[in-house]
Amino acid sequence: MNRLDHLLVLTLAVYGLCYILMYGSIFNGPRNYLMRKFRWFQRLITCPLCTGFWCGLALSNWHLTPLQISSKWHEWAMVFPFACYSAIVCYILHLYTEILLAKAYPSIDASRCPQDDEGVDDKNYQV
Repeated sequence: MNRLDHLLVLTLAVYGLCYILMYGSIFNGPRNYLMRKFRWFQRLITCPLCTGFWCGLALSNWHLTPLQISSKWHEWAMVFPFACYSAIVCYILHLYTEILLAKAYPSIDASRCPQDDEGVDDKNYQV
């Protein structure tokens, strides 16, 4: 697998992780619990730019592996740009997904991102 193929696969993985963290039903319990408990987490998890940055930071190790960088300084110098790259890719793909959803399902609200206290259910999820 060449570097461009690797970057494409990793880009899709970062967006997939971002989307699952933001909307995946498997994370409803922990996500809603953390959104109720920490106000900053609610702002973080509803922002595709923010979530994409942190997903890119988490997956940057797989981006750096095929580059074979010689020193630790150069390795860390590549982590931040990749996190920024993944943030903008997640943001653009999120906007594109929202546009497609609005076209496919015009009866639902175009934006699924909760505003203020929307989307936080009152169920008691025990973690």
